[in-house]
Amino acid sequence: MAEGKQPIDHTSLQHGFFQFTFPHTWKGIVPWVIAAILFLGAGAFLLVSFDIPDVPPVEDSQYVDSLDDIDGEDTVTLGAGWQNSGDEATFAVIDVVIQEGTLVHGYWTLDSDGENCTDHVDVYDDVILTVVPVSGGESFEIAWSDEVSTEVSTDSRYCPGYADWYVEAGDKIEMFIIGIEGEYSILSVGAEGNVPGERTVREVGLSFALWIVVLAAALMMVTTPTSLSDDIKNLKTRWGNKPFVHGSPGNLNDAKGPIREVDEHDWVLPPPGYETWPENPYAPNDESSLIEEHPDVIGTPTPATFTLYSINGIIFITAALWLAADLTARHSDVTRQIIGFWLRIGIVLFSILWSIFAFRKWKLMHNIIDTPSSRVRSVAAGPAELVGQVRPGPQGTMSVKVGGSASRKVEGVVNYRWKEEEHVCTKDSDGNESCSWQTRRTDSGGTEFILHDGTGGILVDPNSWDKVEMGGRLYRWESSSWRWTVWVLAAGDPVYCLGRVETRAHDEREEGIDTTIPNSLLVVRGNKDIGMQVHLHRGTELSLISGLRSTTEAIVVPIVMLIFSALPFIW
Repeated sequence: MAEGKQPIDHTSLQHGFFQFTFPHTWKGIVPWVIAAILFLGAGAFLLVSFDIPDVPPVEDSQYVDSLDDIDGEDTVTLGAGWQNSGDEATFAVIDVVIQEGTLVHGYWTLDSDGENCTDHVDVYDDVILTVVPVSGGESFEIAWSDEVSTEVSTDSRYCPGYADWYVEAGDKIEMFIIGIEGEYSILSVGAEGNVPGERTVREVGLSFALWIVVLAAALMMVTTPTSLSDDIKNLKTRWGNKPFVHGSPGNLNDAKGPIREVDEHDWVLPPPGYETWPENPYAPNDESSLIEEHPDVIGTPTPATFTLYSINGIIFITAALWLAADLTARHSDVTRQIIGFWLRIGIVLFSILWSIFAFRKWKLMHNIIDTPSSRVRSVAAGPAELVGQVRPGPQGTMSVKVGGSASRKVEGVVNYRWKEEEHVCTKDSDGNESCSWQTRRTDSGGTEFILHDGTGGILVDPNSWDKVEMGGRLYRWESSSWRWTVWVLAAGDPVYCLGRVETRAHDEREEGIDTTIPNSLLVVRGNKDIGMQVHLHRGTELSLISGLRSTTEAIVVPIVMLIFSALPFIW
């Protein structure tokens, strides 16, 4: 708390067990809409597949020589999809010879140009066959089940070059049949020495629905924002960004050049305007109060335990495991078995990468949260975390000419990076053209600036950091086949600093410095201590931790899903 002041509602950043979060931009909204449509489609496929009879694998059926050999006690309860759902039925496989009736007619045709040949295999689904068991016995009549489509396995033929062919009287076939209350019908047939095909239409429909669920869950998972980002976005007022501040302490004006668009690295709350800044950059603001966005004022936000991110992650892994199990079922063909095997491996790899990525991000966020934020007026030499506003240092701010042109000038800068690119098109040996942007020139640099948190200002040397995170680009100019892009940290921006506070040497102090202000004698640099990370980011701690997820979402759920995905390889 800053001087007992609490300018915003802290409870808005203290989330409970679950929070429903929507994407903030079209990049997230569009995948969400697609995912919602896919979920609806998957539900439709599931409903349709439940109306398809569930036929057991052929190898689980009785193999008999005649109908009299069928064991009436060896029954299966018919599930959803059968007209006689709940009744008992027997499934059997029997070799027979057709006595009367034609089962299949095969032929080929040419297209209208007389060139391309097409094979045709017509199965007569309304035929009533008279058959006799190969092992002998009485003949009987049998027809296709009216609850499943026809399925006949035959030898492959290549057209042209063969005459019309038939599976008819005198041919031997193997039938997969179902018996309900002594009435038998055909489920599938193996002709010309082939075994009857599996009836997996229900499983195929279910597998297709699961594929859709896997895709939809993945889309919704990766585009679901954190609960904090959702609320932090809503907390941002519509004040809009103002021009940067240009000049030196005591001589400040609005900077000329592009004005930054509000982004995820920007202020959540309106910052102090330069009209309120003290002339001495190291002195405190009026009343020595912290800026409203300081962690001591905001407190420590607590993300929701669960969001749709983890729920969709669980759905993704569960559906993928279910799909893999279905593809590797005993009655699946070789292709489905291979796909199912590699899908299982893919799930494990995904779970490992998910766990590693989530843990690293969680660790980074907690390093930021768990490091106490110091106040400038009381900071001591050594490692420190500081949050505040960028203000001009003793040497003032920079004026950067992007690409060396005065027409592309940015004022108020304390750290920058720009690049110049040319749009180049080339042709390969086959004459195919490809175009891309090629970097031609780059430049970067910085100058010392003041980090001010309301209680006082402290000098920061950005050139002592290996990398300064400036967020998204400030602006891009384009002209013909050239473009110039610039990134900056500028006076007025929010800044988060994790570095080492050092005492300035006498020759490092500017002339006329007020030595009665202790923080004016210090400087923050990016020197690394043993076991210490250093960061210099545009943004406050609040904007930086907007991507924080709960420990449950970041650690527990990915590890549990990893364990579940590995179980099929353990058993």
